[in-house]
Amino acid sequence: MVVAQFHKALSEQTRLRIMALILEHKEVCVCDLVAVLDMPQGTVSRHLSYLKKSGLVQSVTRGTWRYYQLSESLSQPLLAILKLTLDTLNSDCQVQRDLTSFKPSNC
Repeated sequence: MVVAQFHKALSEQTRLRIMALILEHKEVCVCDLVAVLDMPQGTVSRHLSYLKKSGLVQSVTRGTWRYYQLSESLSQPLLAILKLTLDTLNSDCQVQRDLTSFKPSNC
């Protein structure tokens, strides 16, 4: 993974919110992200696609739903940067609302 691509992927608020949820819950379904982010499925999927192309997340399909988790190929230094970045978001009101209101539905 190119470091500049990593930082570019995290330069958008919605993608940071998604990454905070994935880091907190290990695996998230698109349907749950749509609910907590209060965004259309297409918008959420577009951000997830960007994160996937950037090498930050990977997905698995179960039935009709896709589940996303951190990429197994994410290097330890980049994972540490990601965790530090997301730790600084703990004071962000929107991220806090996302984390507290997230309820996995097991789609």
